[in-house]
Amino acid sequence: MQIKKDDIQNKILSVAEKLFIKNGYDDTSLKMIADRSYISKSNIYRYYSSKEEIYETLVGSARAEIAKLMIVFFTVDFIGKYTPEKCEEISSILAKLMSNHRSGMLIMLRSNAKNDRNLIEQAIIGKFIEACPIDDEGAKELISKIIIFGLTDILLKYSDEESIAKELKILIYYHYLGLDGVKRKIDEITR
Repeated sequence: MQIKKDDIQNKILSVAEKLFIKNGYDDTSLKMIADRSYISKSNIYRYYSSKEEIYETLVGSARAEIAKLMIVFFTVDFIGKYTPEKCEEISSILAKLMSNHRSGMLIMLRSNAKNDRNLIEQAIIGKFIEACPIDDEGAKELISKIIIFGLTDILLKYSDEESIAKELKILIYYHYLGLDGVKRKIDEITR
């Protein structure tokens, strides 16, 4: 029985996706991908020119969508607008992005040495620091890292848009409105 080219490509991508999420880009080798795909390393080169090409195939569309959203979120329509309505809007937009590009985003966030993680971190940290009314730069950077940790944790635990949205709302409300905002949102959900 002959295996189709598409089946082999899909197997390589599926295995690479799991390994990149678990180990990160740098700690995943082509040999690991080949071994778990039950093909030879040289056979991978029939389908992909490099580990980087596999990575790009898995994260390219997520990166493009994140870049588009960063432009939207860091405008006058969002910066400084810390209301429950804006929290709902942000949560809804992010939940859709995260559920549609869950794997790509996880790979980006779990690959410490790749520029994509830095892109996400620097955009969030940079824009948050720019927009945040707090004067302490260290505190702003710490808060930004907490947001990134929260996003990663949500992506690791949930895959459907509804669950992601529910968890994101709590994170976003906390980020913009503090503990009182979270309490109000939780009380609203449980009514």
